[in-house]
Amino acid sequence: MRRDFNQVRAITQNDLRSIMRMVDTAWRVHIRVPPVELGAKIKVMPGFLAEDQAGLRGFIVMEPQRPHVALIIAAGLRDSWSVRPYLDLLLPEIEEAVQLEGLPAVAHIGNVAWLVDDLQRRGFEIREWIVAFERHGSNAPPAVPRPALIRPAHYSDMPELLALDGLAFNHIWRKSAGNFNEALARADSFAVAELDGRIVGYEWFERYHKHAHLTRLAVHPAYQGRGIGAQLLHTAITDALANGANMITLNTQENNYRSRALYERFGFVFSQQRMPVLWKELG
Repeated sequence: MRRDFNQVRAITQNDLRSIMRMVDTAWRVHIRVPPVELGAKIKVMPGFLAEDQAGLRGFIVMEPQRPHVALIIAAGLRDSWSVRPYLDLLLPEIEEAVQLEGLPAVAHIGNVAWLVDDLQRRGFEIREWIVAFERHGSNAPPAVPRPALIRPAHYSDMPELLALDGLAFNHIWRKSAGNFNEALARADSFAVAELDGRIVGYEWFERYHKHAHLTRLAVHPAYQGRGIGAQLLHTAITDALANGANMITLNTQENNYRSRALYERFGFVFSQQRMPVLWKELG
C-alpha cells in the first residue's frame, strides 16, 4: 500500500473532527482564532486539505477580508510530513481560491518559524510588524476625564460598530459582522463610548483564567484626541481587574506610536515579542 499518495480537495464539514484532532496533537499548527471558535470558522470559510490512505496530512483555512485580501487563519500538518511539499500542494489551491473570490492578495500574521520561513521563499514579503504589550498586577489604572458615556454594547449597535470599524482600521484589521456577533456573545466585556448621540468608540476583552486580552480598542477618527481612547482603556482595565485578571495583554502595530504611548501611560510594557504581517500580491 502506498502511503505517499496525496489527494488535495476542499474542506467540508465532515472533515472537522480530523482537523480538530490534528490541532490537538500535531506540533506544527497555527491558528489565529481560539480553538473553540475554529470549528465554526471551518464550516463557513474556504479551505483545503491534503490526505493519503492513512488520513489527513495537512490543511489550510483562509478568511476573506473583502475587498483587499484573504488571511490565513489556520494551518497544520502531520508531524511526519515536511513543510515544503505541504505548501507545494496546498498553497497554489489557496491562491487560486483567493483569486476566484475576487481578492488580489493573501496574507499571514504570525511568527511561527516553520510557516513564516517557507512562505517567504514563496513570494510573501513582510508588510509590517505587530508588537505585544503586557500589564501585570492589580494596580488600578490612572484616573482620566470622562468625555463620553460608556455603556455595554448591544446587538442593536451592530450597524454603527461596523461603520466605525471600517473608518478606524486598515482593511486587514477590520472585523466582520460575524466577529462582532461572536464578541457580543462571548467577550467578558464589550463596551461602547457614546458622544453627541452616536457611538464614537468601543473596546472588548476576553479573559482566560487570570489573563485578559484586550482584543479591540477603537475610536472614530473624527473623535480621536479627546480622551475617549483613554476612557475606554480605563474601562477595560478596571473591568478586567474586577473579573480577577492579574495580567492584561494587547497587540498593536510597531509604528503606531500614539497608541503605544497611551498603553505605556496605563502601565503596559513592551514584551519584546513581535510578529510579522506577511503579504503576497497575486498576479
